[in-house]
Amino acid sequence: MFGYVVANNEKLSKEQLSRYHALYCGLCRKIGERHGKAATIALTYDLVFLLIVLSSVYNGNILQQKTESCVAHPVKKREFITDTFTDYAADMNIALAYYNFLDDWQDDKSVKSRMQAQLLGKGLQLSKELYPRQITTIEQCLHDLHEAEKRDESDPDIPANIFGALLGELFRFEETELGEKLYDFGCALGRFIYLMDAFADLKKDIKQQKYNPLVRYSREQILPMLQLQMAQCTELFNELPVDKDKDLCENILYSGVWTKAEIMKQQEAKKRHG
Repeated sequence: MFGYVVANNEKLSKEQLSRYHALYCGLCRKIGERHGKAATIALTYDLVFLLIVLSSVYNGNILQQKTESCVAHPVKKREFITDTFTDYAADMNIALAYYNFLDDWQDDKSVKSRMQAQLLGKGLQLSKELYPRQITTIEQCLHDLHEAEKRDESDPDIPANIFGALLGELFRFEETELGEKLYDFGCALGRFIYLMDAFADLKKDIKQQKYNPLVRYSREQILPMLQLQMAQCTELFNELPVDKDKDLCENILYSGVWTKAEIMKQQEAKKRHG
């Protein structure tokens, strides 16, 4: 379910795009430092958004800002930024990727996914030690999602709420009043991600006879469902004390999250006009 919470780069200013990429590169470096270079296969822009939001509402401090080359970009140097919440985002990135690879192995018997999960195993153990509440919630929610799938749950709200609770726990960095607001926002975002992922996989899942809670819904029914969920998400976002990178966050929530849906729409149009 990675790849939905991204920026629309075309609508970012040069400065915003530079900062966005620098935070991404900083997260990549931190994953490599904490979990080994090979673990950077887990890197995703979705966790950059978690980093940006937490750093904004808690006024995180920049810990490191440099311009250097790296393994992925050995010739052209890239700027990278790490701040107060980069470690946390790196560990959550590893945990989510581990369970995502494990799920692919269990569903499709992908040997590659099993090897990737094994590669992240040590990193997961570190995350469990540092953040037991979050990892326990991830494990419980994924178990509940599998149970919903096994019983062929037809109400999309049920699995969407489960995944919402999973993501909400990651945004609830600490158990305070602000943490509860972040939890509610993360829940709404998680519900949107789950439904968007189900929408993106709908045709494939029908063809392969896999579980998908949207199988009984038409495109005309699904799009308003997604729009309503994102409206709830942005409403909760506006209640957060976002002190910096607000424009970047709004780009992601108002535009970037619809990028894949727009790509799907364009692909369908090409097929129709073939």
